[in-house]
Order: sequence, then C-alpha cells, then structure tokens
Amino acid sequence: MRAPPALSVLLNAEYPTAKLVQLGRASEELGYRGLWYTDLRFAHDCFVGLAAIAARTREIRLGPGVVDPYSRHPSAIASAVATLDEMTGGRAVLGLGVGGHGLKQLGIEHRLPVAAMREAVAMIRGLLGGGEYAAQGKVVSLGAAKLSVKPVQARVPIYFATHGAQVTRLAGEVADGVLIANTLNPTAFEFYVNQIDTGMAKANRPPGAVDVGLRVEACIAADDEAAFAVMRRRVTSRVLAQYPHWEYLDAIGLRLPEAFAEIARRPDRARAEADAAPLMPREVVESMVLAGNAARCAEQLARGLHPRITHLTVRPHAVPGQDVADVIRVFAQDVVPRVHRITGMAGGG
Repeated sequence: MRAPPALSVLLNAEYPTAKLVQLGRASEELGYRGLWYTDLRFAHDCFVGLAAIAARTREIRLGPGVVDPYSRHPSAIASAVATLDEMTGGRAVLGLGVGGHGLKQLGIEHRLPVAAMREAVAMIRGLLGGGEYAAQGKVVSLGAAKLSVKPVQARVPIYFATHGAQVTRLAGEVADGVLIANTLNPTAFEFYVNQIDTGMAKANRPPGAVDVGLRVEACIAADDEAAFAVMRRRVTSRVLAQYPHWEYLDAIGLRLPEAFAEIARRPDRARAEADAAPLMPREVVESMVLAGNAARCAEQLARGLHPRITHLTVRPHAVPGQDVADVIRVFAQDVVPRVHRITGMAGGG
C-alpha cells in the first residue's frame, strides 16, 4: 500500500488580496501542504500576494507557480525567494518555468529556454548559498554579486513546471521536483517519467532525487456539463496560446481536428477561442483536466495517477455562481478520499 501524494493548491493571480488570503488560510486548514501562486504580467504581483498569505498562515509551504528567467532576472528571483523564506521561517519553495505570458508585450525574446532554465538554477542556487556569484551565460549573466538576505533553509527546493520533453529532462538533472501539467493518462505520464529518469541518469543522481508531481486543473460541481463547459473553454484557451508548439501533444498521443488548427492560426485570439471551443474533443479535455461532480472527478483522477507521482497540485476553477473556495474544499475532503479508496492508498478511510 503506497502513501498518497502530498497535496498542494495553485491559485491564479485573479483574486483581490483579501480573497487570496482567505483562500490561502482555507487551504492550510484543509490540510494542503503547499500553495503555489501564479506569476502573471499585468496582474496581481506574485511575491506581494505570497507575502500576504505568509502573514496569515503558519505551516503551508509557499512559492511562485511559476516565475521565469526572462521577465524576472534570476538574481531578483533569488532575492525575493530568500526574503519569502526568511519571513515564513523556512516555508518557501520556488517554481520555475520557461514563461510565455506577457513576454511579447514586454518586448522580451523567449529564446534558448533550456539554457535559460539551466543558467537560472545555477545562479539562484549560487546566490542563495550565501557566497559571491558571477556568470556569463547564453541567456542570463551576472557580475560578481552577493545577497544581503539569507534564507532559513539550507536549500530552498526548486521545482520545474513543464510539459516539454527537454525541460523535463533538465529537471531530472538539476531540479528538486517537477510538476507535469495536465496529463491524466498514465501511459502519457510515463513519457515524462522517462525524461526525468534520463536527466537523473545523466547527472548521476540517485533514485528519488526528484519529487514527481502532477499539476491538474479541476472544476468540481454537481452540474457535470456546466463543469465540462468551463474546462473545455480553459483547455482550448491554453492549447491555442501554445500554438504552434504542439509537439508535446503528439508525444502523448493526442490529436486535434484540422479545423481546430486552422482557427489557431487566426490572429484574433479572442474570437478564435470562442470558435475553437466547440471543436475541442471531449477525450482531449478529459485526458488533461478534471470536470464534473466529485465522484466523477475522483474516478478520472484515480485512473490517471501514475505510481511515481508523489505530489499532487490542483488548480481550481468554478462554474458561474460558485465560490472557488468550494472547489478547493471538495477536492480535499471528497475527491481525494475517494481516490484513496479506489486506489487502495494509505489514508483511504
């Protein structure tokens, strides 16, 4: 009987600060061990929001989910994370990703993502270690510098959030954990596990060196079709934003209709989303996200849990008129216990 995955919640930068703090406190009370907060351009600031949650919580681990090395220089990331770790008494975690949202508007070129991530990890770790650090990289560089703030933890955990094969392999080499986004097919998840293992082998890291996490988006409501409609639109938006970089879909055996691809090529993204959503196949939606009542979501999640998953992060979505706090509560108190019973995990009740 294997132990159940640790639970975290991912909150989007869309809530007023008072609501964000309320959701953070509720998550801690419900037993979530971690909270990630999205770092989006032109939205509520990530580290200000984390600080607000930190001031009203005591145990839950907190971190950006995720920052990128393009819009925030790794030295600034290191400073912010060290400060967060100091103020929380050692509860900080760092989520890193290759970014994308808002970079075009900022005039930032999204180049050499694997090199950018590798260089960012080295720089952040070097600075958090307390010594002077300097680097001349392909993407990020730093003249000799030293942080004046010291984190509480000897090693602040660094997680990668990714759906790309190369960055996943890099996570196996250098990260403490990886959050694979929206992959509910165990066979497809195996593809990512193989990339992690390849990276760990390259770096001669021991088994278990990387915390393997699943990051899944969920809309849990009594009205199955209303929940599905929310998540179909969400999956459509995310897939359109990633066009033409759909290689990861091919790698996990997912195919989109040609009519969907034609719409993706349109310049008007808002109109494209409305037209494309009805063409998004149900099987693609259900292979990525959870949608429906608690029992339905539990069955879907239980089928999708790969044996190597040790960390489960949910990003909640609500149907119109529903409080997202209800989704966070139902996931922890109803969906997860059902999954434990279905799979026979410890803690099944």
